[in-house]
Amino acid sequence: MTTASSPNPVETILGTGLRRLLMWGVPLSLLGLIYRSPGPDAGLWAYSLIHLGILQAVTFLYAIEIAELTDDPWFRHLKRPWIASTASLVAAVVGFSALLTLATSAAVGYAPSLQFLQLLSSLDIAWVVATLYIGTRKLANNRSATLAGLGLIGGCIWSIAVYLSEVGFTQDGGWLVDGAQLMRIVLPVDTLAAVISLTVLLLAAKKADQRTVHERLQS
Repeated sequence: MTTASSPNPVETILGTGLRRLLMWGVPLSLLGLIYRSPGPDAGLWAYSLIHLGILQAVTFLYAIEIAELTDDPWFRHLKRPWIASTASLVAAVVGFSALLTLATSAAVGYAPSLQFLQLLSSLDIAWVVATLYIGTRKLANNRSATLAGLGLIGGCIWSIAVYLSEVGFTQDGGWLVDGAQLMRIVLPVDTLAAVISLTVLLLAAKKADQRTVHERLQS
């Protein structure tokens, strides 16, 4: 439980995020400068997906590390302190993912449009996975939450893989936009992931609210 001598949760989130960015972002960027992204016909499909998978794995580790801060919500002056604390953590995870993706995508030398695709994909996956993980952790346990998060990461990356396999890249290795294929392959998976994550979060929030009400009645 947070006490007057305990560090502010926001300080913990930011401090942990900075340490993890330095721990992972710097070496990944250096590796990217050494092992630059290949051309469209020389393995760019596999390279970009492996890169995206690494980004999501690192982001997920950060989400797991800070998720325990929701065990004792700090927005106690609000009507729903747990969901407010959770929203703050999810926002931090998304910000972490954005910085990590921007730095490493530039380092590996993607075309600007492919850098944008990697950023959009990272942000989209980061928020649904963090939301699902924290919600499942509240409803069940850490093991179930970790498996759920990994499963969602796999499903989201799979949809990107299918899209890139179907559409390919531009001649310079950029993102080839095909609205019809996005609607057919990527958006249904994104929508389903969002619905599942938000549903789990709301169920977890209901459980947390019941506990908060019980604690207030006892105090």
